[in-house]
Amino acid sequence: MSAACSIARLLLAIFIIACCSFGSGMVLAQGSPPRGTDEEISFWAELAFWESVKDSHDMQQLQAYVSAYPDGRFTSLARLRIEALQKATEQGRQPDPSEAGLGDATSPNGVGEPSKAPGETFRDCEVCPRMVVVPAGSFEMGSNQNRPEEQPPHEVQISRPFAIGIHEISVDEWDACLREGSCRAHPEQGSGGGLPMANLSWNDTRDYLNWLSAKSGQEYRLPSEAEWEYATRAGTLTSYWWGNAPAANRANCSDCDPSQPSQGASPGGTYAANPFGLYDVHGNVWEWTQDCWNPNYRGAPADGSPWLRGDCLSRVLRGGSWALEHDYMRASRRGRYDRDVRYYLNGFRVVREVPVSVATSPEAELPEFATAVSDAANRVFSAAAQSTPAGQSFVVDPLIDGLSGFESAATRRMEEIITSRVRSSFPGFTVKSFSQPNASRSRLVSIGTFTGVNKQRKTRGQREAFRICLVLLDLEAGKVLSKAKLFSRSEGVDITPTAFYRDNPVWIADPATQAYIKTCQATQPGDSIDPLYGKHVRTAALLNEAIDAYETGQYENSRNLFRLASQSPGGDQLRTQVGLYLTNWRLGSQEQTANAVSRIVKTGMDSKKIGIILPFGPGSTRLREDEPQHREVSNLWLTQIAKEAVERGSCLEIIGHTHALGPEMLNQRLAIRRAEFVKQQMQSAEPRLANRMLAVGRGTDDNLIGSRTGDVKDALDRRVEFSVIPCDPAE
Repeated sequence: MSAACSIARLLLAIFIIACCSFGSGMVLAQGSPPRGTDEEISFWAELAFWESVKDSHDMQQLQAYVSAYPDGRFTSLARLRIEALQKATEQGRQPDPSEAGLGDATSPNGVGEPSKAPGETFRDCEVCPRMVVVPAGSFEMGSNQNRPEEQPPHEVQISRPFAIGIHEISVDEWDACLREGSCRAHPEQGSGGGLPMANLSWNDTRDYLNWLSAKSGQEYRLPSEAEWEYATRAGTLTSYWWGNAPAANRANCSDCDPSQPSQGASPGGTYAANPFGLYDVHGNVWEWTQDCWNPNYRGAPADGSPWLRGDCLSRVLRGGSWALEHDYMRASRRGRYDRDVRYYLNGFRVVREVPVSVATSPEAELPEFATAVSDAANRVFSAAAQSTPAGQSFVVDPLIDGLSGFESAATRRMEEIITSRVRSSFPGFTVKSFSQPNASRSRLVSIGTFTGVNKQRKTRGQREAFRICLVLLDLEAGKVLSKAKLFSRSEGVDITPTAFYRDNPVWIADPATQAYIKTCQATQPGDSIDPLYGKHVRTAALLNEAIDAYETGQYENSRNLFRLASQSPGGDQLRTQVGLYLTNWRLGSQEQTANAVSRIVKTGMDSKKIGIILPFGPGSTRLREDEPQHREVSNLWLTQIAKEAVERGSCLEIIGHTHALGPEMLNQRLAIRRAEFVKQQMQSAEPRLANRMLAVGRGTDDNLIGSRTGDVKDALDRRVEFSVIPCDPAE
């Protein structure tokens, strides 16, 4: 059946339910599918959102739909459902689904699912893979004994249990997806159903994961590289889970049994499982992970989350294969392959989150935001007081979001709490304003990051808590003096960007900002300060003054300060360039605005990736018509990027992103349609780019904010990125 046919039938069914489930004459579902391309996307976005929440017992999910579509086609239904749930809650019972006329209730994505214990096995549906729950824990990832890409070994904390496939995805399991038209790759001729499905690209696995998630109502994904190694080691420290030497009866590799070289993959369960109950983690087929390729572990996440920076056109493979020697299947051995290329030795296994009972959920024990920040300040300055003479002054270099690098109402509030705590509890330290003179005289500077994390403490999906990092630096010694890292609840925390960052339409992984983040997040007391940060604190203070002037409407003064910063050591950084762009734009200096855009685009192209926040309408692929000045500026950015790409002979991967609107399939579709729209705009500006651009959609995979509010707070999650990719421009 075609996709269009399936959607049409789904739509018809929804309208029948909406019109017939109630005896009254109230109009509960309105309208018909619009015909325009832009309106059509918006319609399907609303429809998919409604489909994802309509049977939920979670009032927040239903209210999210009402907030997103206050005059939507199903808003009346949603409000009735919310009312029924509220009444049921007041009466202390579970609601009867018939009260809202919506049939049997289900709970997508694990809402209401019983908690699962480590070691428990389960299957979410008849054709779903069998999973086992792996406990939380910590381990040393990597190895100092082998290859450079496995170094340096580092401690990783897996803070939540997770479920992982007992076996590699089999041909039978893949065939279920293939039969329903969601998967495209076909098994090799004559492959038995119990064999692992191989000859898959990383992109192929996404087809299966999207299908499996929709089929089961749970969110399936690839394991992160850290999760894979943790589950493979299963508490062991050796090269293989059974020891340091290969064994003929343990795994399938080319030299595991010298008397009988392997001739091909083996069915799942042929060899014994590791202590966590996983089969074939060593040998058989390579297994894809989420992570982008990096040549070593310097700067790698320590929380088990996937490393989504680096060479993301290549993805990491683990476990070795039947066709390779035993060294390739060591627990710490890493491989890589192009994400869009199939290879006969590459397969995968899947992961999904498991619920944690409310009684034991760490979220219930997390402190409030203000309490956590105050506690962090107490720890940092208590430790520093033991090794620092009294009478020391320090400055606070404004705290930032740990992913975006933006300042927000929350980071400003953190500064207030920190300075207040120091003044009241640590008289041996004097807080000075972050000005150039004070930055030059102060030996100590405090920096910090504020990062949204999900229930698993990972920086992806919906953020439900915050990770607070605070350090005190000794600039004279060039060392980290003290550090604290805590988590807080997310309730009541305002993450609205400050005016400068709210107006900023561009995001680049700027070296100066990354040096700040690294100095906070990737250090321990006694470690050296990142030299890029340590050398330019005085310039950072000047930029702080320029941003303050901008946010108080002193645009001329702000521009002068940004110009001064651009001529200072370390001043040629993204904040300076954005400041010159914004102030010239505010002052109506068109030529200088265009020059600033050109400079920023060159910086982005030099770094191989630049993200632009474009004013798309909600659920739309078109730029909003109600903000003509923003549309003009957007055209300026796109034209300049196209021009720069032509001048450099570059090829571009245009990557669409979106905040979570509903099911991931919808998010992916909207993201790629936005990327295609931008590609068309670029091609109109520079026809020579026609065969040198590729449009792709990442949906919510790379959300930097993850608040899912659909407003200015998570505007960065709706960015369009331009990634410079290798190609022959003459082709």
